[in-house]
Amino acid sequence: MGNNVSRMKYIDAMKGIAILMVVVMHSLMNADTNADSNYAGIINFIAYLAVPSFFFINGYLYNHKYALNPVKGIIKKFKSYYIPFVGFSLFFWLFHNLFSLIHFSQEAMYDIKDYISHFFLMFIMHMETDLGGPIWFLRALLIMSCLFIVIEFATFKLIHDKRLRYIVLFIIVMAMYFVGKAKILPNVYNLRKIFVNTSFFFMGVIVREYKIDEFIDRYKVLTIVLGTGAILATTYFFKGGIGKYSGCMDLPGNLLGILGVFAISKIAIVEKSGILSFLGKASLDIMALHFIGFKSVEYFIIVFTGQSLERMQEGPVLRGTCLPVNLLYVVCSVCMCSLAYYLRININNLIKRKMKV
Repeated sequence: MGNNVSRMKYIDAMKGIAILMVVVMHSLMNADTNADSNYAGIINFIAYLAVPSFFFINGYLYNHKYALNPVKGIIKKFKSYYIPFVGFSLFFWLFHNLFSLIHFSQEAMYDIKDYISHFFLMFIMHMETDLGGPIWFLRALLIMSCLFIVIEFATFKLIHDKRLRYIVLFIIVMAMYFVGKAKILPNVYNLRKIFVNTSFFFMGVIVREYKIDEFIDRYKVLTIVLGTGAILATTYFFKGGIGKYSGCMDLPGNLLGILGVFAISKIAIVEKSGILSFLGKASLDIMALHFIGFKSVEYFIIVFTGQSLERMQEGPVLRGTCLPVNLLYVVCSVCMCSLAYYLRININNLIKRKMKV
């Protein structure tokens, strides 16, 4: 896999590509559903790759030591995902009424009772807002990682043969995929999405464990061609949207498509891209805050064109927008969120230096 520095470069690049796909996908959702959007095909294409690529990355970076000491591993995952979830949720909680007042949010204003109830819901990760909707990803990663740690811990205890252990893990993960797709589970805490997306997490584990990444490094062009073709075919055959029930028929194309993105991130010019590397590091802030960036762009468009501010409640972006305007949403939102990341990191570093003095 190369040294750690090189590995982190292409992982950051892949995160950068994935977060750009997330923002582009949301900027094109100018209708009530994916299927009704002017850009339904593009949205579905990106949706098969964007967030699943993040689950793949986290599986690729998974450390088997977590399963050897599951309590310690789960605590580490809580530090990685629970604290940011609560932190961003606290931001949306504090400024909820302001966002509602200026039409950034479709939700009603909170009274004192609402503020108190939502404060406690935030700490059990049950608080969701329209502006903070994308942070479901952090909750999903936490639950997914902890589930996998527990499952792998059990297989370590019961099965000593590595090959057999991975066969059992594969069967369990595929069973989770089918259960999630069949909507057998209640969707509390996005459990259905978590069960489905664990397959991409597990693929990341497999790619690193069995050195498939080295094969991809040697045959990058082939992987990109196969991945692109597979995801285009999958998008064509399942036009109804990413939420359309398809059994597991879309899984092969989905997996190959993610590997294609992984291969792109390993191309030298992409891997060494300073912009993609920065966006990869800032991906958490961009994921959590890009809807606010969209709403800021919406506000200036509406004021500039003399329209009613009520239009801001139409969705992530205004309906009926043309592609250049959608690109404006992407550029402005990514720049604003990147600035928020830069300020957050520098403030954190300043606090740490002050504490050491």
